[in-house]
Amino acid sequence: MIKKWFYNLFKQEKLVEINHDIVKEAIYNYRKEGKELMFKLGQKYSLDINVKVDYEKLITRSNKEIPRRGELSKSWNYSFHGGECGFYNKKHQKHVEVVLSNPPEFGQINSWFLLAYMKSTEKYKNEVKGVDWQQLKLVVDKLYLKGQIEKVTQ
Repeated sequence: MIKKWFYNLFKQEKLVEINHDIVKEAIYNYRKEGKELMFKLGQKYSLDINVKVDYEKLITRSNKEIPRRGELSKSWNYSFHGGECGFYNKKHQKHVEVVLSNPPEFGQINSWFLLAYMKSTEKYKNEVKGVDWQQLKLVVDKLYLKGQIEKVTQ
């Protein structure tokens, strides 16, 4: 029993190879979709999120006129949580998380959220089978270091 426990503790798991070009493409599409969804959410409440005051009205918890979660459209639900807004496509079961601290680009990449997006997007789900968020983070970090994707900070 102990021998098996030690074996499992120290065994080397084979890392899944991740195609960097696919990750770059996924990041581009993830950012694009997140931005589009945030602008649609602003429009739903007659707010132009390019205007700082309107953006603050949209995301602030104290604004009782805008529900913290609800339906964006027949296809999409939204939910503000912490410093993010999550969007969920009911038909395709797609997840898009937007970090709210960098409007109007919303391009900050969180590897956990990017992986959820890729796993829920038909085009990318096979590319990330068996991949965990730490592996994906290593790829994203390499892409930043090489200047292949733009860093969007808080």
